[in-house]
Amino acid sequence: MRTAHCLIASLVVPFVVACSNDTKPPTCAAPGGPAAGAADSHCGATVVRVVPAACTPPDAGTGADAGDTDGGTGGSTFGDTMFNNNGDDDDCKYHINWAATAICENIDVRFDVTISNKFDDTAVQGAHPSAEVFLNAQHPAPNSGQTFTEVGLGTYKIGPIRFDQPGRWTVRFHMFENCHDSETSPHGHGAFFVDVP
Repeated sequence: MRTAHCLIASLVVPFVVACSNDTKPPTCAAPGGPAAGAADSHCGATVVRVVPAACTPPDAGTGADAGDTDGGTGGSTFGDTMFNNNGDDDDCKYHINWAATAICENIDVRFDVTISNKFDDTAVQGAHPSAEVFLNAQHPAPNSGQTFTEVGLGTYKIGPIRFDQPGRWTVRFHMFENCHDSETSPHGHGAFFVDVP
């Protein structure tokens, strides 16, 4: 009887150890993060007040984007990519602040994104955000089944995102993509550099 108990214990213990290791979130020795650089100041004193009624379905035929005339440079339809973990969207409607789980190569990363109106600093609800992620024009992030969850007033979890090689990536957050991107429409976007070791 004693032998049977030892045999069962030796079979159970390795299984329990393996399960406990699986519950730890994956990480790397030195996770990446927001690329450090000059603080965002592209809006200056410009503040655009969003008009919810200006949200009309986007016209798939035009591809027009309010970024054509916003704070971006170099002819991009989006504003310049920003350093650090916070800044204003390209149309100066929103302030975006983000944090992330450990940013490592080839593991699932989740972003916590907080969006507030620049006009009165109120939380932006119902933004249905998504993240466009790429290393360069030829290398987008692999499809990892990204979704979003609104977890509080103006706070969203977005992910998973998978960075499949090291380098300086761009993560562009899109808000209210169901709206045409006119000057006062809720539609907006803000991009940040993210360093992946």
